[in-house]
This record gives sequence, C-alpha cells and structure tokens, in this order.
Amino acid sequence: MKQKARQANIELLRIVAMLMVVMLHYLTKGEAAVSLVENSGALNMILWFIKALCVVAVNVYVLISGYFLLEAKWKVSRLVSLWLQMMFYSLGVPLVCLMLGVGDIKQWGLYDWINVVFPIQMEHYWFITAYLILYILVPVLSAGVKQLNQKQHGWMIAGLLLVISVPKSVLPIGIPTDRYGYDFGWFICLFLIAAYLRLYGITVFNRKRTSFVIYLTAVLGIWGISIVCAALTRRGLSFAHMMNMTYSYNHLLVVIAAVALFYVFKYIEIPQGKVSYLICRISSHTLGVYLLHENIAIRTKWQFLLGIEHVKGGVEIFPHMIFSIIAVFIAGVLVDYVRDCFFKSIAGIWKKCFAGKIAEHK
Repeated sequence: MKQKARQANIELLRIVAMLMVVMLHYLTKGEAAVSLVENSGALNMILWFIKALCVVAVNVYVLISGYFLLEAKWKVSRLVSLWLQMMFYSLGVPLVCLMLGVGDIKQWGLYDWINVVFPIQMEHYWFITAYLILYILVPVLSAGVKQLNQKQHGWMIAGLLLVISVPKSVLPIGIPTDRYGYDFGWFICLFLIAAYLRLYGITVFNRKRTSFVIYLTAVLGIWGISIVCAALTRRGLSFAHMMNMTYSYNHLLVVIAAVALFYVFKYIEIPQGKVSYLICRISSHTLGVYLLHENIAIRTKWQFLLGIEHVKGGVEIFPHMIFSIIAVFIAGVLVDYVRDCFFKSIAGIWKKCFAGKIAEHK
C-alpha cells in the first residue's frame, strides 16, 4: 500500500516535470521570454523566473528514471517499445501535418526526411537519443554502482560534477567540453545521482519543507545570477554567456534544484485510490506529450498556432500560457493513449497468430 502511494507521488512529479518541459518550450521557442540584456522589464523578468522554476524538468525526469531503473529488470522489449513509440511520432506527425496542410512539410528536403526516418542518429529528439543510450548501459551502470561503497559512490559523483558542472557554473566563458546537459554523458551522471538517492539518500533533504526551501533558493540563485549577468553585459562586460549558462541542465544550481524538488515530492503522501490510479495512468503517457509537441514538424509552430504572437508583451500572456500548456499536455496524453491502444491491439493480434502457428506445429 505504502509503496504504491509513494510511487504515485513520484509519478505526479513526472507529470509536473513534463508540464515544465512544455512551459519551457512555450517561453523559448514561442519567443515569449526574450534576452534579459535586450529587455529588463518586469514582465520579461517574471517570465525568466518561470523559466528558472522549470529548468529542472529534464534532470528531474532522468532522476526519476534512474531511481527506478537501478532495481528494475532490464528488458530488450522495453528498448524496442521505446524505439517504436518514438518512430510512431517521428514519422506520424509529419505525415499527418502533410495531409492537413499544416506547416511547411511540402518544402522539406532530403535532410528533413532523413531526420524523421533516423531520429536517433540525427537527434530528432535529443532526449530520446541520450535516454536510449543510457538505458542500454543501465545493466553495466547498476552492476558497477553496487560494487561501490557509499564513500566511493559519493566521490565518483563529486568527481563528475567537478569536471562537468563546477567550472561552467563559475567561469564567464564557454568551455569546449561543455554540452549543456544535452547528451548521454550527463544522463549517466544523473543516473549515478539517482542511484545514490535510492541507496543512501542525502540527509540535508530530510524534510519536505527543507527540500522546498533549497529548491526555491536554488531557483532564486539561477534567476538572480542571470539578472546580474545581464546588467553587467549591458555595461559592456562579457557576461552574456554566464547569463545563459545558469539555465543549462548541467549547471550546479540546476542540479541542486532538481534533487531538492525530487525530495519534495518524495515526501508527499497520496493515499491509494482513484486519485493515485489516475496519476499513474496519466504519467505513463507523459513521454508522448514530449514526442508530440517536440516533433520537428511542429516544435516551433504550435505556440503560434495557439496565438502566442497576440499576447506577447502583455499580461494577457499568463492566462494564454496556462491554457496552452494544459491544452498541449492533454492533447499529448490523449494521442499517446490512442497510440498505446493501437500498439496493444497489434501486439495482441501478433501473439494470437504466433501462438496459433506454434499450436499447429505441435
């Protein structure tokens, strides 16, 4: 009973993380939040604060996966299922847009179609490319982690953060090795952090309230640093890079905020029942939300199809933003539910035919 309730807590966080992802894409690819160097107005400041609240989303999503994958049985079928789900959207969305006359699909060239046919190699969905590689490596990573003691595990994470996160968090220049968290190397680091949380926990996050305060403090740090760097840049100093780096996934403050938010939800109590059941059902389709709205055919168009250009620059953007995020999320869940039903039907037919052939041979 308690295990299922706790699982619902984490699944709720998965839903929140995906809503945050959609929010980030609304603000950035919808060009609602413009550079703080160009616009230091109150409205733009608020939008950047919302970005700071949501930038933990990808890290949180991977932490959740790593937390459960450490003890989960590795399955080839899971790998195939994830690939098929990705291909359904990668190919399906452009074809539907082509039939409906949405977007500029008719003007696509060979490169664009290669992008949708080979989405992993072309990083059509960079998250899926990184996640698939991580999942392939999970058995090795899990076995390796279990050979370490707590001290060794902690030092391994500290070493990775010292190489990946700390320099880019304090230096105002670009670092050649920095991938901003958009690769499987960073996902491996997040998996190791999630494994540490699962095996040992972190005492500083021993209460929900403490975890929330740490999350909010880190968010304010992300936001505050970006404001200061923007002000220094307007004065002629070279801090524009650091301003943007505070919003990259492998920034130290973003990592701290992600872990803190994970613990906030870990301590939430959700009784077993209809609510927890609904949460778990919805969360199982959150990846579909990402695969739908981040397809290259519509990733920079859905914001404008919903009319974002009519509300940018005014307070009207806030109700429009809430409506758009909820609408995209619901649409993604519903489409993925239909996709899931379709896949299960095909699998059922395949198993029935396969079982029939085996019976005939016998």
